[in-house]
Amino acid sequence: MDNHQHSRRRFLRAGLGTAAAAATLPMILAPGAVAGTLPNDIHWDEEMDILVMGTGMAGSIAAIKAAETSAGMKIVLADKMSRLGGSSLISGLNMAVVGSPWQKEAGIVDDSWELLLADIEKENRGYNHQDLTRTIAQNTLELFNFLSTHGVAFDKSMGDGSGVKNLGGHSRPRVVWPVHGGTGIVKSLQKYIGENLPNIEIRKQVLLEEILRDADGRCIGARVREHYIFNREVKDFGVNDNPQFNSTGETRFYKIKRSLIMATGGYNQDRKFRGDEVGVLYNSVSTANPGATAGALKAMIKAGFKPIHMTLFRFAFPIPTEDILWGVLVNPKNCQRFINEHNNNDRQGLGLAILSERRKIGGEQIILIYDQTGIEHYHDKQRLNLSLEGKNGTEGTMWKFDTLEALATNFNMDIKVLEQNLAQYNRDMETDQDKFGKARALLKGATAINKPPFYAMWLNPRYNYSQGGAMITPEARPLDVLSEQPIPGVFVCGEASAGSYGYIRLTACGSLDCGVFGLIAGKNAALEKPWA
Repeated sequence: MDNHQHSRRRFLRAGLGTAAAAATLPMILAPGAVAGTLPNDIHWDEEMDILVMGTGMAGSIAAIKAAETSAGMKIVLADKMSRLGGSSLISGLNMAVVGSPWQKEAGIVDDSWELLLADIEKENRGYNHQDLTRTIAQNTLELFNFLSTHGVAFDKSMGDGSGVKNLGGHSRPRVVWPVHGGTGIVKSLQKYIGENLPNIEIRKQVLLEEILRDADGRCIGARVREHYIFNREVKDFGVNDNPQFNSTGETRFYKIKRSLIMATGGYNQDRKFRGDEVGVLYNSVSTANPGATAGALKAMIKAGFKPIHMTLFRFAFPIPTEDILWGVLVNPKNCQRFINEHNNNDRQGLGLAILSERRKIGGEQIILIYDQTGIEHYHDKQRLNLSLEGKNGTEGTMWKFDTLEALATNFNMDIKVLEQNLAQYNRDMETDQDKFGKARALLKGATAINKPPFYAMWLNPRYNYSQGGAMITPEARPLDVLSEQPIPGVFVCGEASAGSYGYIRLTACGSLDCGVFGLIAGKNAALEKPWA
């Protein structure tokens, strides 16, 4: 302990350092300079060739690829949580693949990476870095083949037995699904490591606190806390990143001879961090791993990594956005609508409107109400039934009520005001004069809310993907915020990186970002020369 404390006092913190240093650093250092750590000033507790932080899809692939690129290295694959797999473990992980055998068997021979790139870029509105997006689009088949040869099975029953699904936003049927989704990928890769790669050591409860760079800017090591215990008994999981709140674990210093790989995922569960970027996001629910906080990103920023796209985000709903329009969204305090529930089927616009309305009423939930006719018009009956059965994840449950009065009582709404507002909605729809512009023609036969039984649920957008992170090159190298040059000895992949998708990520492409850049990061990390 004395050595640790003595070493810590002698640190020159890497990168931007403290907030005060960050404010003054550009003025006192020449462009591209970095405040470095002196390697001989540190008592290293352990050394390794490669440290991979994050055990989800990106980190697991990176570790395997590194081990298979250069034999004989000591690789540590670590996670701050007591459960391995990160958000990948609980994600569906649909995967768009161009040129798969199943696609060809289904007669789809006119697909190309250029078409996939075009589909992705329809969604990103020019925010993306095209060299990154192109890299992803060009390497989907390589990723599919890598997973297939490393124990991951794909479900051939999808797409009416073809194995290939046609999902929204994709101009060709090209989406495959791993058996058991993200769980299937993570468990299969862990099994492969255990059976074939004894030089990869998997560790739990290792919290990365600081990335160490030398005077030349190279990453040389990391300060971590082993035996860290994540506290789930808080509303904002991000408070765990504050050592004054959670100081569990023992400090250790890892000497990383070749490369650090950051595969630490997003920061969806960090309410304050995301709320500081976009105010209404504080009240959004997230289905990500509870450990998806901003701690790792803060360590990268502190070490001088260039952050981008921090105000971008992606919403998802527990039900399809195209099935929201059959009902009405109501503020429970005044029982009034506040938006056209179709809203051009724009999930981002709907999500922001809901969260903005919630902020007006102290964060209380907005209610989505259907009658029986609206329920009968649902496109996705599978997800509807999951909601009615209480099996549709966080805040995804829908309740059925025999009367509107029972519904209003359940949600503490004024039944008389609710009846008046619904009656006005029904009259307006009869004449196609909805005050929010909701078109009668879109609703087919579901143009009124008056046929019992009635159905209702909280509709809160799920913040399920954070576009912000460390800017990387196509080689998965992060850029220094001052010099804007790649930082030696470190790579970033998956949701911890940024630039691939921009405004919004196309469905079935999050797995591609993790997998393609996991492969690239692992290979390049293994080829990095050790520092002396």
